Amino acid sequence: MGAIVSSASASAPAPAPVPAETSDIPMTTSANASNMDEPSQANSLIVYDNSESGLLKLPNEVKQRIWTYAVAVEEPIKPCQIRPKSNKFIWSKEQITEKNGEINIAAAPQLTAVQLAKVCRSIYDDVATTHLFYMVNEFHFQGYWGRDGQPPVLIYLVAITEPRRKAIRSIRVPWHYWMGRATAAQIFTLITACQGLQLLDIKLDSHSPSSPERLPGFKECLIAVQGLKKLTITVEDSVYGSASGKELRKNLQHLLEERLMLPRSKTYNLAKFSQAQVEAKLDIHGEGRLSEDKKPGQISSRTRQQVRNVEKMTADGTIPTRVSPKYDLNGDLTWIISAVEESREAVLDGIQSVEFYVQGGPSRNDNNNWGRFCVLDGKEEKEKFWEDVTTLSSLNCRWRIIDFYAKNPKAFGAQVVLDLWKLREFDEPEEKVKKMTEKHLQALITRKATAERKEAERAAKAAEAAKAAEKKARRANLPKVRHCL
Repeated sequence: MGAIVSSASASAPAPAPVPAETSDIPMTTSANASNMDEPSQANSLIVYDNSESGLLKLPNEVKQRIWTYAVAVEEPIKPCQIRPKSNKFIWSKEQITEKNGEINIAAAPQLTAVQLAKVCRSIYDDVATTHLFYMVNEFHFQGYWGRDGQPPVLIYLVAITEPRRKAIRSIRVPWHYWMGRATAAQIFTLITACQGLQLLDIKLDSHSPSSPERLPGFKECLIAVQGLKKLTITVEDSVYGSASGKELRKNLQHLLEERLMLPRSKTYNLAKFSQAQVEAKLDIHGEGRLSEDKKPGQISSRTRQQVRNVEKMTADGTIPTRVSPKYDLNGDLTWIISAVEESREAVLDGIQSVEFYVQGGPSRNDNNNWGRFCVLDGKEEKEKFWEDVTTLSSLNCRWRIIDFYAKNPKAFGAQVVLDLWKLREFDEPEEKVKKMTEKHLQALITRKATAERKEAERAAKAAEAAKAAEKKARRANLPKVRHCL
């Protein structure tokens, strides 16, 4: 199946190993990535015997009918990305454990299409190269956001090769008013690229706008439905807005059915298609599965570093993230701190300092700015350790320290930290943030001092009141003395 991950068959002889490293961030169990684009998967020891089978001597038309029935799956295929940036997918909810959401490939039987592709070269050519699996099965995409924040339909259609996109005949896709115009336009551009598509089932959200023209990606949808044999539009059940949702479905159905009479578009918007490839955030695109350039059309994918990364590609279809060093040349911590838990007094080179017990790890090193401030996924990437405040110089660390003192005003060292911060110089772009963090910490110190002063005043008043009460009680207990003349 190529883009579908399958567990190894227990009954079949062990196939030749696929040359790929084990993922440095294990997300699956019993996972062997089966790629039907590579005939070398067929076991060379049994190819000759299998090729002599009487089944292969049948007429091609008969064999194709047999393979068609064999690769068909009763339930719709619901691709689920096995991990962010991967071009491998599971196909059954049984493969997702309920306890922690991890993926177990062996929880579902191996797809027949994958098994057949391993038998011999002749069957591989009959099944894999004709893309029967994609032609005869329905593909249902659920939910609006996948593992990396993108719609599953967008991720999957970018991950598979162009011939497989063209072979798909039936798709169900959600259409949400909140998915954004750019994202919706990219999704329907990808559906237009499925040039063999015949059936499209659109699942509308009942909170969508009253007018079809206001739906995100409406213009691209008009092109995507051209030449279809069947179009279905349904509205999700909801307590609110169900009546308006049904009215929207009726109006949208009327507008789109007019486009069914037009021929299927043989072209699609290349700019939006390229944008979808970027938004999918895959390490390897469908067009790059069989070539040395894993992201055709993107110059950055052909750098020497990217070429070296491909050599480290894992069985999950991902390239291991480059882990940044823990400290830079100045001795400052480069890891991202996700929490500060404790503080204690320390002495560094004879000067009073503060140490913090922090939790953190290497940054994700994503292409986007937000990824640089996120700790790598996986518990094994996070550590807890004591670190002196002088090495916690990044702006990320400063905000974590401020958050720590805001939650723990009685913790040691706020004034010491502020004094050390003022000694540190930053470049001009970061100078404003430096002053802002110092201002925030100073405000916390002032707030603490004010609270302590008020507490001391209350304590003094309470002590004075107690002393006055005690004095009054002593006077009340004194014996009365009579004065005699």
